[in-house]
Amino acid sequence: MTFLEKIKPHLLSDDILIQKTVLYALHEYPNVPEEWTVELLKEAFNNQVKQFDILMYLDKHKMNEEALTILIDNIPTMDQNSRHLALGLLNNIDTPLALKYKKQLEKYVPKLIWEIHEVIEHGDEEDVYSMYGEVLNKIDRSLSPEYDYYPIAKKLSACIVKKGWITEEEIDFVLAEEANEEWFSENGIMNVYMAGLLNLDKHIPLFASFLPRDDDALLEEVSSALIRLQSDQVVKEVAPYVRDSESVIYAASILANIKTESALKELKKAYHETEELDVQESIIEALSFHFSKEALPEMNAHMEYEYDFSLVEIEHVAYS
Repeated sequence: MTFLEKIKPHLLSDDILIQKTVLYALHEYPNVPEEWTVELLKEAFNNQVKQFDILMYLDKHKMNEEALTILIDNIPTMDQNSRHLALGLLNNIDTPLALKYKKQLEKYVPKLIWEIHEVIEHGDEEDVYSMYGEVLNKIDRSLSPEYDYYPIAKKLSACIVKKGWITEEEIDFVLAEEANEEWFSENGIMNVYMAGLLNLDKHIPLFASFLPRDDDALLEEVSSALIRLQSDQVVKEVAPYVRDSESVIYAASILANIKTESALKELKKAYHETEELDVQESIIEALSFHFSKEALPEMNAHMEYEYDFSLVEIEHVAYS
């Protein structure tokens, strides 16, 4: 039984904790069916108690046309506590769909975003790269921006990849230069994203080597790129970093979201090879989201520990 087959019966569970566990397990997973996102949105707007949690965990899901129409119909009636979460999901709409519904969305989406959609839809290579540079400068100049420009930069990056306006060699050059710097630039981070879109598995060892870095923006894209591959080669390269307290959080998340027997076995092995509680916690959480009987011995043993503070959502682990 596949990962998705295991959790499908619980997607709309009446038990809020069970549903939150499923939502959490799906949050970073790249292959969530679009129809699941539609069903979750319907549930969010039919059940006020669940709304905040559902919308919070959909921020990385693609919004197709049916999902968008649900948002358009319901955003006007939402209270302010959850409305910002629904508006954030508009970042996940492809450009042609956004332009098709521009009249309904115009009051929710800043002017700059419409300019970018127009450039993506109608601009040439020079236009797109010019806007790309402008957006990267906005990220670089603002430590606490009023608007999160990373999703916009990623839209432009995806356009560049789709149109074939960047080569593997160009990405290789940027990554080689950035790897020697203490901090990745915004352009470097977007090149990691573009390498992920192209499924360039030759970068797996390099990306894994970044895991001890203290750079969340970089590590988010590194993790997404590695998870996207769903590869046992990724498991092999990431495994050493699961045992290190400096890199375990992202490393464990990667192995949690690669749904292979190899990833499960590596997590079990790593659990027994470390005695640091904070490292074990991250490993146990990752194990729990494989939803496998094979992980029960480690999970049952870990639940015997008594401590007042936990870095992971122990309720999610238990319900898994």
